[in-house]
Amino acid sequence: MSDPMRMFYKQHLSRRFIVFLFGVLGLVSACFLLMFYYFYSEQIAGERTQASHSVSLLLKSSLERAMLRRDLPGLRDIISDLGKQDGVKEVMILNPAGEVRFASKPERLGQTEAPIIQQFCPDCTSASLPLEPVTRFFTPKDGGGELLRTFHPVRNKPECMQCHGSRDTHPVNGILVVDYDAAPIREKGWMNILMLTGAGAVAVLFSALAAWWFMQRYVLQPVSRLDEASRALSQGDLTTRVPVRGKDEMANLASAFNHMAERLQHSHRVLESREQFLQGLIDAVPDGVRVIDPYFQIVLANRAYAEQSGFASPQELCQQYCYKVTYQRDTPCPPSLRTCPLNTLNAQQPTLKFMETLQRADGSLLSTEVYAARLPVAADESECLVVESVRDLEKAVHYSHEQKLAALGELAAGVAHEIHNPLASVRIALQASDQILSASQEDMTELKDYLHLVDEQVEQCLDVTHRLMKLGTLASNHPELVEVNTVIRETLSLLRFEREQQGICETLELAAGNPRILAADNDLRMIILNLVQNAFHAMPDGGELKVVTCHQADEIEIRVEDTGTGIPDEILPHIFDPFFSRRIDQRGSGLGLTITRSLVKQHGGQIQVAAHLPGRTVFILHFPDVDVATKEAT
Repeated sequence: MSDPMRMFYKQHLSRRFIVFLFGVLGLVSACFLLMFYYFYSEQIAGERTQASHSVSLLLKSSLERAMLRRDLPGLRDIISDLGKQDGVKEVMILNPAGEVRFASKPERLGQTEAPIIQQFCPDCTSASLPLEPVTRFFTPKDGGGELLRTFHPVRNKPECMQCHGSRDTHPVNGILVVDYDAAPIREKGWMNILMLTGAGAVAVLFSALAAWWFMQRYVLQPVSRLDEASRALSQGDLTTRVPVRGKDEMANLASAFNHMAERLQHSHRVLESREQFLQGLIDAVPDGVRVIDPYFQIVLANRAYAEQSGFASPQELCQQYCYKVTYQRDTPCPPSLRTCPLNTLNAQQPTLKFMETLQRADGSLLSTEVYAARLPVAADESECLVVESVRDLEKAVHYSHEQKLAALGELAAGVAHEIHNPLASVRIALQASDQILSASQEDMTELKDYLHLVDEQVEQCLDVTHRLMKLGTLASNHPELVEVNTVIRETLSLLRFEREQQGICETLELAAGNPRILAADNDLRMIILNLVQNAFHAMPDGGELKVVTCHQADEIEIRVEDTGTGIPDEILPHIFDPFFSRRIDQRGSGLGLTITRSLVKQHGGQIQVAAHLPGRTVFILHFPDVDVATKEAT
């Protein structure tokens, strides 16, 4: 978000307050102004009406005296002079029938002005005219501006009855109508309104500024600081605090916020220490561990599982989807095709154990054994996590192989010593006997031949014990130069008796030049032993075993071929899986080829099945040629 937009949002509350304050004050001021204008106009109109009544009364008195004296010219002069006064537009005297008898404007004489009477008394007749004066504002139809008209009845008095008749039938002798110009009244009202509006606007402005300053100083600024601190706190900055100023409610709110932030920071530190302890605890577990939430996301994992799945650290696994890490899928696994603990585990089945082949992002596969358990996180068990322990079967096989080698080493050492010592003693005795016979003068040629024969057989037995001891020796942590052809010959010699018993022919095609690789001597012997024994098991009725070594560019290739039963297509992808066995005699542990592949990978080699049809099965091994690498380095 840009800085101007951020500033706009920060000032949003201040802007709203200013708009609201001016709006309320403006509305109230407008209402008061309208009320003032109305009442002031009424007051001005009332004052002018009162003045008009006073003038009308004086005029009426003058008219009555003039009428009693029958001074019609004087009456006309009074009306004419009155019509010339400032603010007076017109003066007329009407008879009860509405005829203009006297007027300040001569052209009005003789006209009938019945609408004037109807204006003030719509339903009146000449005998029922109102007796009290009436004053109203009106605008003439012929234009000329707004007027204030006074309608003043001239009552019939006893002294007038001689000419006008009885008051019962003629209560009003005439009507005095005086029109005043209403513009000065309105202008004075508007001028006062404008003055009052200006004064009110200044008062409203100062009031609004004072209220805004107060709100800005004591409310909006503290709220803005609280807002900024809350945003920083929500983004993870637990060190943020709000300055406390004063002792009012906003200061109490800031103190409460700071106390809450301190508690959150302390709780976060406690959680971090516990999380580090938990991470260290599960990292100490040799098997892979991961925790999956109900939405298939990994929320916790240890270092061993990160190594199994091909990630650099356990933190990279957090928030990753389990189906993406395990099978490189973009959607959850179908329950009908995969074993999913989230769909399988429930209150009746809280644990589950199954085999799973983990597929890494680089395409490599890893055979694992998974033990999953259900972990409720709510009191009603409505939401549960799944904790999985993932065991790398290749490592388990490696450990089993090490244990097997250790036991074999102990057995080989014991057997070798048990056989080697007596044979060595027999050989010494035979050599001493040969020396004695050589010093004797008698002909002991035949006896010496027998002794030489026995010595050769003893030498052969000693050689076998040496080979057995090499096979059982524990692997060295440092690779060494191993002569491939020598290892193959010595390993196959240990299996000669078994081969002859099964009627298997042996063919060796070993490369010239004695190829060498960098490996552990006994590991290469174990690889050859497992492959040859598997070939023997595939030829229960006899056959032919062929072992070939050759140079291929910068690699040494070893081929082990047999004419056995072959490998069916449906089981070929699983022959290297741990504990997978299809031996005819059903006695295999299913670890031979798994151990072989593990040892080959440890020494930088590769193993593949080149042919698997009945009558011809070929396993090919590739190892880096150490002699070629040495020449290139020099």
